[in-house]
Amino acid sequence: MTEERSSGRLSVRVGVGLSPLAPGPPYPAFWEMVEALEEIGYDSLWLNDSPGRLGTLAPLPTLAAVAARTERLKLGTNVLALPHRHPVVLARELATLDVLSAGRLLPAGGLGVDLPRELAATGVVKAERGPRVEESVAVMKRLWGGEPVTHSGRYWSFADVVLHPTPTRPRLEFWLGGRAPAALRRIGRVGDGWLASFAGPEEVGEGIATIRAAAADAGRVIDEDHYGATIFSAPGEAELPPPGHPLLDQLRPGLARSDHVAVGAAATRALLERFLAVGVTKFVLNPLSRDPADWLRRLYPAAIEPLERAGLSVPAAAG
Repeated sequence: MTEERSSGRLSVRVGVGLSPLAPGPPYPAFWEMVEALEEIGYDSLWLNDSPGRLGTLAPLPTLAAVAARTERLKLGTNVLALPHRHPVVLARELATLDVLSAGRLLPAGGLGVDLPRELAATGVVKAERGPRVEESVAVMKRLWGGEPVTHSGRYWSFADVVLHPTPTRPRLEFWLGGRAPAALRRIGRVGDGWLASFAGPEEVGEGIATIRAAAADAGRVIDEDHYGATIFSAPGEAELPPPGHPLLDQLRPGLARSDHVAVGAAATRALLERFLAVGVTKFVLNPLSRDPADWLRRLYPAAIEPLERAGLSVPAAAG
């Protein structure tokens, strides 16, 4: 979702996620929603990467299909489960998708959902997920440079691999998810941005400070407009999942719904503004509606477009 800034302002961009929490089956209405996003003006479409019941359509083939049917909409992953994939294969798949979409890919990755059955299915050890993510990101970034790469690491080793195709951009940025202290420090070391989920504005603000400190320790700087958050938005209370939902309530038992779930256009705008106040400018909004295309059409002029037009002012650099 990166855009150029101007006149001391950061661009605010809101994309849409396909939520497994929406009431009713989301897939029959999928293409209707995609067409609405392209028409209305939403920045991007985002898919998650859990193979189980908390997941959505598989992200990479689905986004390739979306790329063929759209011209403007950016394509995001929220987030790819990196420990389950070989980085050489994934680097080529992402580069191919970036080429086919004419540079519209917004890749983000992370540990994946912490479910024992999913980890066991691909032979991933829970304690190894973090190191695997860090090694994977480093490998992919080298491969995207287009030069021969030899790598001897803890989890993967190969010699003289040249990737084809390479991404449309000289440096394909790769954002990371996660919210644990170790994940935030990892973002500072190797990530190009942070896409937070299941976290409230205050927690995200503290996380941004942690990431900036870790980046400084690593001799890096992460752009100030490279911080994003995922929220949920419903047109009415009746379309919210019931209390105690395994994803919305049990994944983060101490997180208040009001910190990442909004009901109605006014509340959605207010929640976005709370995140803007701590430095978040990029958003993935998951609609909780029986008719997501209709809700997104009504929501955009009331809550999204005004914030995107205004942007976020930033302090002038000291002279």
